[in-house]
Amino acid sequence: AVSLRSQTNSLRYLKRGIGFASFMHGAGFTGSGEVYLQSVVGAEATVEGHVKILAASTEIGQGTNTIFAQIAAEALGLDYDLIEVVQPDTAQVPNSGPTVASRTCMIVGKLVESAVLGLKQTLIGSGLLKDQFTQDEFQRACTDYIAKHGPLKSFSQYQPPPNVHWDDEKYQGDAYGAFAWAVYVAEVSYDSLTYEAHVDDFVAVQEVGRVINPVLAAGQIEGGIAQAIGMTLYENVVWQNGRMANGQMTNYIMPTAADIPPIRVYFEENPYAFGPAGAKGIGELPMDGPAPAILNAIENAAGKSFNRIPLMPEAMID
Repeated sequence: AVSLRSQTNSLRYLKRGIGFASFMHGAGFTGSGEVYLQSVVGAEATVEGHVKILAASTEIGQGTNTIFAQIAAEALGLDYDLIEVVQPDTAQVPNSGPTVASRTCMIVGKLVESAVLGLKQTLIGSGLLKDQFTQDEFQRACTDYIAKHGPLKSFSQYQPPPNVHWDDEKYQGDAYGAFAWAVYVAEVSYDSLTYEAHVDDFVAVQEVGRVINPVLAAGQIEGGIAQAIGMTLYENVVWQNGRMANGQMTNYIMPTAADIPPIRVYFEENPYAFGPAGAKGIGELPMDGPAPAILNAIENAAGKSFNRIPLMPEAMID
C-alpha cells in the first residue's frame, strides 16, 4: 500500500500546465497535384433504381463508404439504403486517385456528388423525370431509361475551383483549394521528480466545413489525437546501423487507454462552396495540433521550453 507520506511527497513534485495550439491543414494534394491526377468518379443506376458509386477510394475504417453513400443519397433525395459503394477494384472503377492527403471527402466526395447529379440530369433530359421527384419516381425513371436506352452511367472528372491557381515553376500560388482550421488545448501534469508528463484533459475545436457524419468525424479527431499523444510523449524510434532497434511491443512504447485523457471534440461548421454539401478534408488535421499544445502545456508547468518529440523523461532531464 502507498503511504500517505509518499503520496504527499509525490504531489509535492507534481505540477500542472495548460497549452494551446492553433493550426491549419490543407485538403487534397499540394499545388497542382489534383490537376495532374485528373481523378474520375462514376455513378451507375440499376434497373431497380438503386445507385452504384464507382470510386477508387478505399475503406480503411475512416468511413469512406458511409460518407460516399450519404453524399449520394442527399444529392438525389434518396434513402441511404439505395446507394451501393462498389468495391474499389481497378477492373470496375475509374482512377479516383489514392486514399491520402485528406482528399477523400472533399475531392473524391465532390466527384461523387457531381456524378450522381449527372444521373439525375440525364433522366430529366430524357423526359422521364421531372425537376421535382419522389424516390419512387426516380426508381421508375431508371427502370424506363435502361429499358429504352441501355446502361445509365455518369462520370465526373476533377476540375479545380475557380480562382485557385498554382505555378509549378515559381512554386507560388494557392497550395490548396481549402484549409481545415483548428484550436487545440491540452492540460498536462508534470512530475518534476520523475520527469514524466501525462495529458489529463484535451479539447479540440475545428472548422472542417460541413460535417457529413458527426459520429465518424468525431472518431477521426479522437483517434488522431490519441495517435499524436503517442507521437509526442511515448513512441521513440531507436535506429542502429540503419535499422529500427526497438521494433517490438516490449520496447516501442505506445499509449494505452490509461494514457489517453478525455477528449472533447467540437465542430464549428462553415460550409465550403466547392466541397460535397459544403464539406472539407479532415483526415490529417488531428495529427498536427496535439504535439505543440502538449509541449506548450509542459513548458507552462515546468517553466522550461522543449522543442523535440517524442519528449521522453530523459530528454526533459537533459
